[in-house]
Order: sequence, then structure tokens, then C-alpha cells
Amino acid sequence: MNHRIPTLPRSGQRGVTLIELMVGMAIGLIVLAGLAVMFANSSRVGRELESTSRQIENGRYVVDLLAQELAVAGYYGEVPADSAVYTNPGACATALADLGWDNDTKKRPSPMEGKTVAELAALTCATYSSSTSPAVVLRRLETTTTPQASVNDSAGIAYVQTSQCNDDTAATAYVVAAQKSAFTLRNLACTAASDVRRYITRLYYVASCNECTGSAADKIPTLKRAELTGNTITVTPLASGIEHIALEYGFDTNNDGIPELYRTALSGVAGAADNKWENVVTARIYVLARTDDEAKEPVPAKSYVMGLHGTLGPYNDKYKRKLFVTTAKLQNVAGPRER
Repeated sequence: MNHRIPTLPRSGQRGVTLIELMVGMAIGLIVLAGLAVMFANSSRVGRELESTSRQIENGRYVVDLLAQELAVAGYYGEVPADSAVYTNPGACATALADLGWDNDTKKRPSPMEGKTVAELAALTCATYSSSTSPAVVLRRLETTTTPQASVNDSAGIAYVQTSQCNDDTAATAYVVAAQKSAFTLRNLACTAASDVRRYITRLYYVASCNECTGSAADKIPTLKRAELTGNTITVTPLASGIEHIALEYGFDTNNDGIPELYRTALSGVAGAADNKWENVVTARIYVLARTDDEAKEPVPAKSYVMGLHGTLGPYNDKYKRKLFVTTAKLQNVAGPRER
């Protein structure tokens, strides 16, 4: 009788061979590389989207800001407008005597004043100004009053006080000063000193950089504001990526509050209505905004029409640009003229 010797089951393979390990590692590296590329592209797209969103936001902010500032330009509160004589004081003036006010001769600062590129370059307070973009100066009084007793004598801030009392000297319609002791005009009830309003003058211009000094200096064009603060000029960056601003000024030549013609500057004709900044009643505002950072790929070359100022471009770089346009009305100039 034969006895078959049972065979033992073959044991399962344990571990992997070197070749299988190398193949697995290669596949893992390929997957990892794909994930890294996808993550990098996602991050780049996210950064570009954020940069574009910031560009659009800044452009809209600037065009709205300038429109609002133009709308309130020339607000001089209760200062009598009869026989007013307008002046164009220096945009960087800080001394009280140089701000364009004179009660004796009925002088007051013009509500606005355009500045060409050459004129802007000559202004010492417009630091790092663009070599291609013009600027605008806007002047007015604060819309809210300040009690005379709250005036800080040491701050050097220019205030305007207007007489509302019939018993005050008729020759002194208003007082411009920085010391509370100078404000002697009275309120409507003639029982106390009349409130005062702070004088505001602001220069809006494009600078060639946002942060302009030190190790953090950059080359991002930025809208900045040079504002009279006490007896100094303070420069504040407002929106980065603003490459160019331009305004077309609507001159009212027949005193009806409606612009008869638009110009980029004064006509230069002595005595002409379109040679006086106080006759500007509207303004078309052009704002060219670009991204702060370059895109990965070149952007299609485009040109941008800036109205009477001509065309900018075409640009052959990797920055995305967008043009914003609006029209603003100088309410405090046009309003009293409208019939």
C-alpha cells in the first residue's frame, strides 16, 4: 500500500523586490510633483486674482474719492460770496498769510486748481511725484464747525470765523486765524463767539512709489495726498497701483452754472472766463489703475484714451490695467450760478 506524502502549501511572498520599490517611489514622486505643480498654479492664480481685485477696488475708490472731493470743493460756509476775489495760493503754502485769505480785499482761495506735470514737479511738498501724471489742488472749509473755545493755539491750524451778529462791525465779515483770541465775531444771537471752521487744502497727485525710502522702497505708482496740517504739509498714500490721473475741466463762461467748454488747463487768455479756475463747475475724471504685481504671462498690449489728454500706451509689459471714468460737479460753484 502506497502512502502519498502530503505537500506543504507554498508560503506567501513577503516584502517587495528592489525593482518594485523603485517603481513605486517613481510613481509617488510623479504624483507628488503633480500635486506641487497644481498647488503652485493655484497659489499663482489666487495671487493674480487678489491683485486684480485690489486693482479694481483701488481704481473705483480713487475715482469716487476725487468725485466726492470735487463736489464739496469751494465750500466756504457762511463767508459772504458777494464781490469775492479769488486767489491761487501755493499748493505747498503753510504760513497763514500765504493761504490766500484777506478780509479787507474780499479775497479767498479758488476752490480748485489743476497742476500740469511741470508745475507738479516744482512743488516741494509733492515728494516723488510722477513724471507723466498731472495733479489737482482742492480747497474748502470743514463742513462741521469747531467751538471757538476748542481751538488749540499751539497747533497752528487755520480756522475761518464768520460774523452772524448784526451788531458786529460790517467791515469785518470774517476772520482767518490760528489763535482763539483772534476770533471775536459773534453768533446769530450776539451772545457768544461764533463757531469756526477749519481750512482744508489738499493736493492729489500720483507718486512713483508707495513706500519710497529705506529698504522697503518700491516702484508701485500710488495716489497720494499732500494736505495742510497745522503749519506743515502731510503726505499720505491713499491707493497703490494708481498709475495716472487726469481731469478735464468744464468752464462756465456765461455764469449760468453749466460748462460751455472743457479744457485740460487754463486758456492763457488774460481776462477770459476760461482762464480762471473759479469758473470750473464740472470735471471729468480719468483714473488708470494697474496691478501691483506682474502677471506670469505678458498682457496683451492696450492703449487707454484719456479724453482731451490724449492716449496712454500701448503698454508692453505684464501688468494688468483698467481705466475708470466719471464726471463730478462742483456743487458749491455751480449751484449759486444756476437759474
